[in-house]
Amino acid sequence: MDVARDEEGDHVYLVNGESEQHFQVKGKVGFPFFGQFILDCLNRTENAMTQAHAFKAAELCLTAQKQAIKVE
Repeated sequence: MDVARDEEGDHVYLVNGESEQHFQVKGKVGFPFFGQFILDCLNRTENAMTQAHAFKAAELCLTAQKQAIKVE
């Protein structure tokens, strides 16, 4: 299957050992999280992500950075 045959973009190709499927998704999908997150910041709400979730993500990032080993 040639998954790069269409120059238009916004396609999903699902290929497994049994079948190939093509979906044109232009205008049908998006990233609602980012808009919801911005609204959360502006409105002080927790629709996209709870404050506890955000703090846990930040904690995990700091822990990972602390434990990281520099590879040269």
